Amino acid sequence: MELIEEETEIYNSKMRLLMWLYDELKLNPEMKDELNIKGQMLPLNA
Repeated sequence: MELIEEETEIYNSKMRLLMWLYDELKLNPEMKDELNIKGQMLPLNA
């Protein structure tokens, strides 16, 4: 059961991060291209 709770926490953290990033991009659309380039260089980590 503890493993499920940890995975849920990780999922919730990822969702909060994505929601923050989405809000930042809405406020600063000029950052989109730079973030896209840097994001393409990140290693895949699902």
